[in-house]
Amino acid sequence: MMDEYRDNQVKKLMMKRRKKKRIKVIRLFFVLGIIGFVFFILLSDIMKIKTIHVIGVNDAELEQQISEQPSGYMGDYTWIDMLFSKDNIVQDIEEMKRFENVLVEIDFMGNIQVHVQEVQPLCYAKIQNKNYLINKLGGVYQTKQIPSSLIQCSDFQSTEMLSQLGHSLHNVSDIVLNETSKIHYCGDRYDKDLIEFYMYDHNFIKINISQIDQRLSEDSFHYAAYKLKKPQNTIYSFEGKYMYIKNMKNKI
Repeated sequence: MMDEYRDNQVKKLMMKRRKKKRIKVIRLFFVLGIIGFVFFILLSDIMKIKTIHVIGVNDAELEQQISEQPSGYMGDYTWIDMLFSKDNIVQDIEEMKRFENVLVEIDFMGNIQVHVQEVQPLCYAKIQNKNYLINKLGGVYQTKQIPSSLIQCSDFQSTEMLSQLGHSLHNVSDIVLNETSKIHYCGDRYDKDLIEFYMYDHNFIKINISQIDQRLSEDSFHYAAYKLKKPQNTIYSFEGKYMYIKNMKNKI
């Protein structure tokens, strides 16, 4: 009787061990299957970058320029690789100085969506018979058509100076920009970066290009208040840290 009891206990123990062993084998095959599936996905074309869509622009040429920034990732890179490269793409597009609020989205099937908001130009200029548009980011780019609402920039000699001008205008008060009909480069031997704002009300603002963003901001230059006292034929000349108000007859 005791022998029979002992035999039953041994059988139960052996069966329990076999069951645990089978479970371990099943788990091992399951883990190996998952690892194999992951490697298959990573090494296949399923997750590689296939398409690039640009959202936010209507110009085909401009869309192509944006698409060229992430195009180097097509074919060889997966969406996992792109998770670590999104910031680089955003930076490349922002360096074009034509777009803001740039967002790059990537799905696990390898599709890239680039969302951008185009910055509208403020000014235009002509250099060596080429027309350029200038925006507040300092972007300067050629164009065939010039919108009539833009401020004209005259006698600027380089696109670098136009870019500096555009970047300086981002902080200028709206009333100054809305009243400006032309921005004229008038540098001389005393101030090679001097420019002049021609206003619709026949006033003028003379200022060094490096001072524009600070001295012509809404908080620093209260143009509307000055106009109440001298509505026209007045020069506002920024010389160093001072501003001088002059009559037109004393224009220099």
